[in-house]
Amino acid sequence: MLKKIVTFSLFAFTLQADMNSFYKDAVQTLQYEKSYNLYETANQTSQSSVTYSKYANFSLDATFSNTHAKLLPTTAGNFNTTDISVSDSIDIFGKNNYKIESLRLDKKATKAQLDVKKEQLFIALLNLVSLYNQTSQELQLHQNLFTEQEAIYKKLKLLGEHGDMTKLDVLRFKNTLTTLKTKIISQKQALVKMKKQLHLYAPHVAIPTLASTKLLFSKEDFIAHNPQATLNTLNTQKKVAQANGMNNSYYPTLDAGVAYQKLGDPTGYGDNYSIGVALHMPLNGGNFKEAEALKVSALSLQAQSITYKIQRENEYTQDKESFENASKQLAILEKSLSDYKESAATIKTAYLKQYVDFNTYLQVLKQALDVKKQIIALSAQKVKEATIINAIASGKVYE
Repeated sequence: MLKKIVTFSLFAFTLQADMNSFYKDAVQTLQYEKSYNLYETANQTSQSSVTYSKYANFSLDATFSNTHAKLLPTTAGNFNTTDISVSDSIDIFGKNNYKIESLRLDKKATKAQLDVKKEQLFIALLNLVSLYNQTSQELQLHQNLFTEQEAIYKKLKLLGEHGDMTKLDVLRFKNTLTTLKTKIISQKQALVKMKKQLHLYAPHVAIPTLASTKLLFSKEDFIAHNPQATLNTLNTQKKVAQANGMNNSYYPTLDAGVAYQKLGDPTGYGDNYSIGVALHMPLNGGNFKEAEALKVSALSLQAQSITYKIQRENEYTQDKESFENASKQLAILEKSLSDYKESAATIKTAYLKQYVDFNTYLQVLKQALDVKKQIIALSAQKVKEATIINAIASGKVYE
């Protein structure tokens, strides 16, 4: 248990140092939490309103009439009649309880939708940050290469001026440098574009540098967090609750009221007072058909839960396999990197002494460069996959 706590703490620190602050700033920028909090307040108010209306559904009726009639003994005249009544319809059998249950489930479903959006945002930002980091490292690699080869070009230019190297070879080297310089300019422009795009999401936090990390959580931890499956389950429960509400629509409601009649008829016996109690039972067979339709729809949604669970397991398998493959390839390339560096240094000396031609030199140089770029790409892939698994499995991404 202590080991898990320490591991989780280390992950929390790592995530905070890498992606957490950047991701949280993006969540705040997009106002995910603010929108949900406003909805939560509205939902709670609606629940209170339904609860209140179950017991306090008052109505007031008032009428006033003026009657012209023959009065005793034989004279004609006018008299007024005033009627006032207050009634309350009370849901004593809980026929509207499904409305509260539906609102409660809708609140949970909205939270699950928010978790889905957060997870998608985290992965999208991580992909962009990973690409930004990878491009930055490749740019640094190309810049270092350009600086090194530019120094060699200056030496070749002197050799050409003294007739120790053909002008064609010097020109071919220069053209290769020009191509590399064009690549550098292109990568710089791409980085500027990516930086602007990332800061649209998180304007207050610098773009993080993704640090190497290990897989800190198990498959069970990963698949335990499945907001899409949770959302599907809640939507199923909502339809069942609505179906139950339709089935219970025939439950009676209690109508209770008091009435007062002020009668100005001189031939009458004075004012009238009354208290009434009644049961109101609707007879609507159509609701039962609608309830059956909702139950069928709920069964259809329930069947999709298996699909979401399988999909989650596949996501973990793909991410873990990608992490492991990157780790294996990276280990091989890192071991062979020193050999490629040694080959590049040797071919450089040989080329300057004209023991080998330009094509041979360029081929060896390109091989060393490709290995370095593969190491950068595999390192980025390894870190990205581990970060996705750790973020989802820990639940930090949903906070």
